[in-house]
Amino acid sequence: MFCLKKCSTALFAGVLSFNCYAVDVLKANTEFKRQNYTAALPLYEEGAKLGNAHAQYQLGVMYLKGLGIEPSTVSSMIYLSLAAEQRYYNAQSIIEQMRSSLDEQELSLLDNAIKEQRVVHQNYQHQFLPELNQNNIDKKVAFDGENALTQKVYFEELVEFQNFDDDFQNSGSGLDDLDDDVSLDTAIVVSNPGFLVVENDVACDGSVRFVREIQKSGNTRRFLDAYKLFPLGQPKLGGESTEFVHRAYLGAAVNDQFYLNDNLPQLYKETRRVLRAAKKEPTLESLYEYAMAMIIFPWMESEGNGAEKLLKQLAEKGHPGAMYEYGLQLYIKQKDIAEAIKWIAQASKYGLSRAEYRLGKLLLSSPWVINDEKKALFWFESAAQKGDEAAALHVAKIKLTTKNKTLIDVTGAIQYLDAISSSQNLNPEYQYLLSISYRLRPQRDFKKSVELLEKAISMGMRTNWDTSEWQALLAKMLQGNITVTDF
Repeated sequence: MFCLKKCSTALFAGVLSFNCYAVDVLKANTEFKRQNYTAALPLYEEGAKLGNAHAQYQLGVMYLKGLGIEPSTVSSMIYLSLAAEQRYYNAQSIIEQMRSSLDEQELSLLDNAIKEQRVVHQNYQHQFLPELNQNNIDKKVAFDGENALTQKVYFEELVEFQNFDDDFQNSGSGLDDLDDDVSLDTAIVVSNPGFLVVENDVACDGSVRFVREIQKSGNTRRFLDAYKLFPLGQPKLGGESTEFVHRAYLGAAVNDQFYLNDNLPQLYKETRRVLRAAKKEPTLESLYEYAMAMIIFPWMESEGNGAEKLLKQLAEKGHPGAMYEYGLQLYIKQKDIAEAIKWIAQASKYGLSRAEYRLGKLLLSSPWVINDEKKALFWFESAAQKGDEAAALHVAKIKLTTKNKTLIDVTGAIQYLDAISSSQNLNPEYQYLLSISYRLRPQRDFKKSVELLEKAISMGMRTNWDTSEWQALLAKMLQGNITVTDF
């Protein structure tokens, strides 16, 4: 028997402190598996505050067994109760068994404590999770009048399928193992040129931004370079320009099963291997790999929307990669926006960096979400701490350009820009932000700022970006009697 009379919000002040850790439940699982409980604890705490049921469950176990923290049956019951509310695993049966030993007064005290912590968690989540824009939720984005963007991209003059090797390399399962902090999307990987799947932002002008390679094989640089040069349809909702996200398939990823069987038998053989593995040993890993393969090669589906249905099942079973992919598929297809955003957020609560980046973008520019730079910054910073360079660039952008004075952080923005300088040097937006930083830093360099802005404009125009805003800014910087000369 234990005393619940001491249970209060103050009892959990340490557990529920508002210290900002990068969201990384996946890393917490790795540390937990290694029995490094003190390292796992704060990561689980951050995930639990955001409403991650897995993190809440793990904390319940840790408090119950005294793993990395002083044992506390009260704390254990509170966290397990919160996990049970989300129907996580066997949390409900455990908590029912624990509650059966309590008398009426103790149950009342426990329920009050759970209610207090639920409110604390909800308040925390309100600071960082998206809120739907109900005014637009039933509206759809059009792209130059079309309902969707073309996913299969053909560059016939660039496609050269020549002497595909017989050796195929599988770089790994490509799944989001809950016991690992490394996540990649890889279903089928071949060692030959010409296989590329990318995910990218679509700017208001239709230009291709921040391309993320989801799958690739061999020398695909020519595909990627060409893809970046050709704007897509301009996304608009109700006549208003907006941004969107796109998934594109290039090279061998556009071919059907008959072409693959006749011309690329080894690649076709690999797709069949994925199917056989999923049927022979249907683990979360093999099934996710199969779902990703079906997305790339829809002809692998034995029934309509087979990939989507399987991803939903895996998401509901707690697979972060499936959560994100299912949410993304719904979002791109504009099938159920509320559900799409929910699942992208759920994947973000695990610390899946690509989900965190996408959630940050939704909070910045999605017409279906109440835009909030502070919330977006939280997720961008979490993703950036895991090495996501697109997220790091967005962190710098918010810190330099926000109208919210509490978020302005020129020094912090410069640190992020310095960290990604080598990889983002050819990105026009990087040059633009670097220009702003030279104008805002304590040791201002107006000449350098102008030079960098001119460079950004030139680079942007070469990649078919709409640089009119940058040009207007440059004109404003140079208006009057200001003369820029070499010193």
